[in-house]
Amino acid sequence: MVFSDEAYFYLTLPVNIQNNRQWSKGQPFLDVERPLHDKKILVWCGISVNRVFGPYYFENTINQKNYLEMLKNFFWPKLLRTAEYKKYIFQQDGARPHTATTVQTWLTEKFGNKFIDKNSWPPRSPDLNPCDFFLWGYLKSVVYNPLPKTLDDLKVNLEREIKKINKDMLKSTFSNFEKRCHLLKSANGGHIENK
Repeated sequence: MVFSDEAYFYLTLPVNIQNNRQWSKGQPFLDVERPLHDKKILVWCGISVNRVFGPYYFENTINQKNYLEMLKNFFWPKLLRTAEYKKYIFQQDGARPHTATTVQTWLTEKFGNKFIDKNSWPPRSPDLNPCDFFLWGYLKSVVYNPLPKTLDDLKVNLEREIKKINKDMLKSTFSNFEKRCHLLKSANGGHIENK
């Protein structure tokens, strides 16, 4: 399977107030400044047990036209260069650009019954997509070292860290996916985050 998704990466290091603590005898007065409108990039990746396809950068917001263009000109040629391309099943979430008729038709033509269309994938199921439960969190934990000064620096960091994702990490991620599927099945399709 190839799971796919997009995520925003901001130029400024994200601050996790749940994990950042300051211990002090008095009331701390610590402010963390962040830009009001931080620069960001929208990144698409596909992930399989063998490789990560991407990153692909959307310079503006994503719509059905530029999403389909990315699939045709970026993803599909990369997929065809793999030895096992005929075996892949393609999955994407239910975002509007993904569910557009032109996109669904093109993917059905290319993948046939190996495309999980918008009616076959459960809505709002990030706990089943390795991009959501592994890739984005992992990348956001490593791409800010060294701290990027420009969006181009951030892209260099992203590309470097994606190349570092090895087969053992991918196999572990897909093993986790299988466990999640079994948990979901035992929960009759219900929530599994507390299991």
